[in-house]
Amino acid sequence: MTAILFTAFGACTLVPYIFFRCKRKLMPGIFLKIATSIFFLLTTCAAALACPAELFDQNKFLFFGILLGQIFGLLGDFWLDMKDMMAQHHDPLVFAGFASFFVGHCFFIAGLFSKYGADLKTWLITLGAGVLLCAFVMLTEKPMKLKYGKFKGITAAYSVIFGMSIAASLLCYFSTKQTQALVMNIGLAVFLASDLFLSGTFFGEGKDHPFDYAANYICYYGGQFTIALSLLAIAR
Repeated sequence: MTAILFTAFGACTLVPYIFFRCKRKLMPGIFLKIATSIFFLLTTCAAALACPAELFDQNKFLFFGILLGQIFGLLGDFWLDMKDMMAQHHDPLVFAGFASFFVGHCFFIAGLFSKYGADLKTWLITLGAGVLLCAFVMLTEKPMKLKYGKFKGITAAYSVIFGMSIAASLLCYFSTKQTQALVMNIGLAVFLASDLFLSGTFFGEGKDHPFDYAANYICYYGGQFTIALSLLAIAR
């Protein structure tokens, strides 16, 4: 119940954040964005605490993997928003944002594999999925009228790790049929949709309309809260 309540609070801060972001009122917007991110962290903690002590102990690495992944997501959000407020440091802040999200996905993968296990075949399939997503992102740069420029390298690396995290959650579900892994996979897929909109607003032209921003943030936070709520499947 507490996890659902924090999710509702997150929705309440997300709506005005999107309004301020679309109006380009950055200062009030960044505080609302941080508040929304804190609420998905609280949702993760509440969902973990809903588990009996013995279940928490059995799944503690998954819990901490998700929590640490989301903390780095919060940091990534902060750096990427600060680039608009500190134009003189635009490039380092963008790199910091991508790097934070990269590390966050590493924790997601570590949490999943610590819980469900992974042999060499699983790792190879996971890596292959990451490489395929990276190839798709790179090959569709021109057709989608994007220009990664100096951020092509970090974009490629981030695409690999994101593809790996989605594949990891899906493989964990297929091998164990655990609902938590499936719900987390759905959350990561929605998260990926947010990055597709984000790539347009970051690297495209004419894709910075209110709809693009709203779709990006709704999918991003929808994904993060879904990942957090996936832990309730363990509690049951």
